[in-house]
Amino acid sequence: MVLREIKADLKRYNVRPSKRLGQSFLIDANIQGKILNAVDINRSDIILEIGPGLGALTQGLCARAGKVIAIEKDKRLCEFLQQTYSASNLEILNADILDYLDVIDMPNERIKVAGNLPYCITSPIITGLLKKRQFFSGIFVTVQNEFADRLIASPGGKEYGSISCFAQFYADIKILFRIKRTCFYPEPKVDSSFVRLIAKERGLCLTDEEKLFKIIRTSFGKRRKTIFNSLKSCDLFLSTKEIMEALEHAGIAHDRRPETVSLEEFVKLTRAAGSRRIF
Repeated sequence: MVLREIKADLKRYNVRPSKRLGQSFLIDANIQGKILNAVDINRSDIILEIGPGLGALTQGLCARAGKVIAIEKDKRLCEFLQQTYSASNLEILNADILDYLDVIDMPNERIKVAGNLPYCITSPIITGLLKKRQFFSGIFVTVQNEFADRLIASPGGKEYGSISCFAQFYADIKILFRIKRTCFYPEPKVDSSFVRLIAKERGLCLTDEEKLFKIIRTSFGKRRKTIFNSLKSCDLFLSTKEIMEALEHAGIAHDRRPETVSLEEFVKLTRAAGSRRIF
């Protein structure tokens, strides 16, 4: 869709892009084609499109996939899509993607996710998708550069945090290409990345996942402190002595900062923390 067509459509339906919903519409045909090719769609695929907006990807997805389920929160844009696209394999739902993921119940066929995510709720969407990863054969989404860098970050950098550990535990992640902010209207303040996440069959390893992510969240909640001091507020440990013993068993020096601790080391720490029940 070229810019003049988008502006005309917005005017015809009396739609002003919502800052609250993080609405920016893709206007670059080259990027549109790169996204469709990257998702690698065939006629056996079911596509879950998140935030179709004015349908920059929708028509192309319908032309390639067996079925497209487009989730759009803005009722005005749903009305536009329903009047503009009449493909028999397109289902348009006026819904919040986070609510939809809570109740998702898909057929036996696993589906692919595609879309340009609202930057204001990118983290909850990625978390929700990975929690329901058994439904998805691949997740292909546009996110802001900073968030993409956090997803793939390694220990030691400022980008590395709890979302890095969570995403890397459950998925293999790759930034496929970068997208300039000028490819969207209204133009956002940051550039974007198109990212692929492929869920791991059983996560990184067999461990107590609830305990693991409680330790990770607690650690990064006070990332300026040492790992030892951060874990003092974690109720998985009965005493500071127990924290020291667990860190020693996991081979983690007590004076290291959380951002230097690898995901594999957090797994070792979780196993060393014992099996006390989380309340």
